[in-house]
Amino acid sequence: MADPGAREQKLIQYLNEAYGKEKQLETVLQAQIGLAKSADRKPLQKRFQDHLKETKAQSRGIERRIKQLGGKAEAQSLPGPDIVSGAATGVANVANRALAAAKAPVQALRGTSEADNLLRNVRDAVWNEAEEIAHYDAIEALAENLNDKDTAKLAREHRRQEERMQKFLRGQIAQLVKAVVREEIPAKERSGNGGTSRSSSSRSSSSSRSSSSGSRSRSASSGSSSRKSSSGSSSRKPSSGSSSRKSSGRSPSVKKAGAKGGRASASRRSGGSSGGGSSS
Repeated sequence: MADPGAREQKLIQYLNEAYGKEKQLETVLQAQIGLAKSADRKPLQKRFQDHLKETKAQSRGIERRIKQLGGKAEAQSLPGPDIVSGAATGVANVANRALAAAKAPVQALRGTSEADNLLRNVRDAVWNEAEEIAHYDAIEALAENLNDKDTAKLAREHRRQEERMQKFLRGQIAQLVKAVVREEIPAKERSGNGGTSRSSSSRSSSSSRSSSSGSRSRSASSGSSSRKSSSGSSSRKPSSGSSSRKSSGRSPSVKKAGAKGGRASASRRSGGSSGGGSSS
């Protein structure tokens, strides 16, 4: 086969980057299987085992496609076409295996408890799947732009496998968090009402009762005032009515006296007038 051109070199570069990630995860998955087993998480353990088989199959599929394009599969992290010497390829492979081997013990040692350790590893596995999905998105898009249907199909199949694995792992996180809570958080502190929260709640309750008591006191005082005012108003009203009645009681006497005075005056005038006539 002729030496690969710029088109094939670019495809080989992207494929080799995905290949390096798959080879790295073969080692990491083996460590994660051990963690799931020790935690007695059988469904998780089985899914890790199944995905390890998928990952190894993906590595073989990528290696095969790289050879078809005229390149050589190698687990390297350096950018650029993978048309390198046998010695350089060997160094890159050893370096990548060493990186994966160094990472695996870290997977097994970190965390504040066994449950926390497993949770952290599943969380990282979700991140690893996202990275692989991005690799295959890029490979598929590149292959389609370069009219390479075989590479595009391969990338699409691999991406779907990674998406299924990521979905499964995300579904495990809530359960694993519950296990961490049971293992590390005392039962009396799980409700969120411990320490400062209780004190704050107590102060809030006391303040509420005080405010309510003050409100009732003001309401009672206001009611008493209102009743006094009403009582005072009532006592004044009869007095006013009494005065009115007294005034109206005097009116007939005054009218009679006026009438008598008027008649006496008329009688005197009449007598005077009669006297004057006889004199003349």
